[in-house]
Amino acid sequence: MMRLVSAALIIVALAFLLSPRFRAWVRARAPMFILGAVAVTAVGLAITGRLNWIVAAVSAALPAIWRLAPLLRFAPLLARLAGRGREAGARGRDDRPGTGDTPPPQRNGRMSRQEAAEMLGVDSDADRDRVMAAHRRLIQRLHPDRGGTDYLASRLNEARDVLLEDND
Repeated sequence: MMRLVSAALIIVALAFLLSPRFRAWVRARAPMFILGAVAVTAVGLAITGRLNWIVAAVSAALPAIWRLAPLLRFAPLLARLAGRGREAGARGRDDRPGTGDTPPPQRNGRMSRQEAAEMLGVDSDADRDRVMAAHRRLIQRLHPDRGGTDYLASRLNEARDVLLEDND
């Protein structure tokens, strides 16, 4: 029996060394060969009474688990469908406009006074105290440390600076 196994190993080793095509075929299927060998060995040991039946069951299930492993990429989708969207990968997304994974819109140059007033929700001729109060209120909600984005925080700071420029 040992001679037969040795001869088979020598033949496989020679084929592996001589044929690049065979090498590619073996490399592509190596994990399945290894898991299959482990499963056959475990079943053989279990039949002869040398292996606990629980270990044999786990070893026999390994090839099936290996085949099903690529399906794990759908786990976040399944979790979102099950209603756990925030915990399962939708993290960072937000329902507020301008937040989340969307890239910031392109703009040219500095923000106008009208845009700054709209951003802060004040009149374009608002005094320093109103501008600062509006900025403080918005930055507390939209700061990156509280779930906002760096882009929104910088836009709010720019809006504050534009409106305070003329007041200084």
